[in-house]
Amino acid sequence: MNLLTEPLFRVETTGDSRSLSFPALLSALGADEVESLPGLQRHQEDAFHIFLCQLAASVLVREKKTDPIKDEAFWRDGIRRLTGRDDDCAWTLVVEDVGNPAFMQPPTDQIPSMEKLTPDSLDTLQLAKNHDVKNARSTSPNNDEWIFSLINLQTNAGYSKGGKDGFYFQTIKANGAYGSRCCVELQIQALSIPTRFKRNVTRLLLLRNELLRRPWPYKENGDILLWILPWDGSNSLALGRLDPFYIEAGRIVRMTFDHERITAFTRPTKVARIAAKEQKGVLGDPWIPINTGGKELTALTVSANGFTPDLLHRIIFEEDTKPAFMQRPAPDEVGQPMTFYASVLVRGKRGTEGFHSARIPIPTQAGFALFGGRDEKQRLQETSKRWLADARTMHNKVLKFALFTLLEAGPEKVNFDKPEVSAWVDRIARDFAQAWSHDYFDWLWRSLDHESEDAAHLPWLESLEKKARRVLDDAMERLPARHGRRLRARVEAKGRYYGALNKHFPELKEARDGRRTA
Repeated sequence: MNLLTEPLFRVETTGDSRSLSFPALLSALGADEVESLPGLQRHQEDAFHIFLCQLAASVLVREKKTDPIKDEAFWRDGIRRLTGRDDDCAWTLVVEDVGNPAFMQPPTDQIPSMEKLTPDSLDTLQLAKNHDVKNARSTSPNNDEWIFSLINLQTNAGYSKGGKDGFYFQTIKANGAYGSRCCVELQIQALSIPTRFKRNVTRLLLLRNELLRRPWPYKENGDILLWILPWDGSNSLALGRLDPFYIEAGRIVRMTFDHERITAFTRPTKVARIAAKEQKGVLGDPWIPINTGGKELTALTVSANGFTPDLLHRIIFEEDTKPAFMQRPAPDEVGQPMTFYASVLVRGKRGTEGFHSARIPIPTQAGFALFGGRDEKQRLQETSKRWLADARTMHNKVLKFALFTLLEAGPEKVNFDKPEVSAWVDRIARDFAQAWSHDYFDWLWRSLDHESEDAAHLPWLESLEKKARRVLDDAMERLPARHGRRLRARVEAKGRYYGALNKHFPELKEARDGRRTA
């Protein structure tokens, strides 16, 4: 099962379905022939993309080339020279001698003795909640499923305790033990696997010289394929010995045959593979924004709430956030159709807390505002701040006030401290948050079509109010009500809804009154 010579990757191409070796896959990407990879799960896509880009860029650097459009022979020969061994064991899926590397499996001193794993349990936390990213479903996995899981494990590993024998350490690209490695970038033109691959490999090559200067510790011709280096779990690598495009391999894992079927074993380690705890994830990774709002710089961490409009506002408008290199357009890309893209598999103390992603189309006019002119960007940023504040006010001071009134059956004074009522209100109000969040940036970009921000403001408020009223009306129809007070609860809820609405958004009342008198 040699990735360099055997067709282990199932590929849907522009003309048919076939299986390709790894070098042939890289060649097909350069030729725009790849449409999809059937074995690749959604939460693994970005880890595999990053792996492809780092490896391809490393080969091109060592071969003194810049164009990622190459044939299969170039990639195979270049990968072998990059690996620096006389054999292909570092690119072979199963190597029984644990003293030699296998693909994404460092040489080690003993066979790991932990439980057997399937591909889909390998790349999730041992204590992962078995819902958003389910584990142990794959009973007859294909070879490429193992490959994708190994790459995702070594790229996005999360932290967990390994008993008396040590720990399973998280990726060094995350801020702390329970941080998560996110992927943020601009995608230009039509979205496809080949287009994304070629753009980001080219962008990586442009970044390289910056990563070879201070404050970054990396060195030219440093270590790249970290899984070929022996590791017994008790020693860490210094950042100063690594190439800027190093490919992380922070877990001891070995694959073997069990009754002619592949299985995997892992074991905890005493220390992390790379000594970089103090960096808090600030390592020059081109896909990771940096949080600049605290006492020290840290890699951006996404909570279990995912990419909320407030967080996306911070990232896009660079508020207390340094943008990822990959989310900056090249000069010749401004004016082209763009999509802002972000994803993360959130890790927490109790396991996986969900895979989250955001994909925001950026029309040409908005692209020029964001990346072409400071004044336009500032106007858009201030509009976004104001509109997000509107949504919070509508959520907290209008809709939730009415929902508390409804659930408490129209009391003279609302009690906001009843936990059982608060739980219901939060659950219902979440529908409103999802409704306006879904099309928030479409509304924001359309504000540029108006002569002023004030002219765009009223339609936005009317959209918010319509969504809030729909949620309240739905709650009135389906929520339980106290016997004999249903009518009072509805009347009081409606009255307090409009009272709060008029208080906090007088422009909506003025607009309604103006329509009545017109």
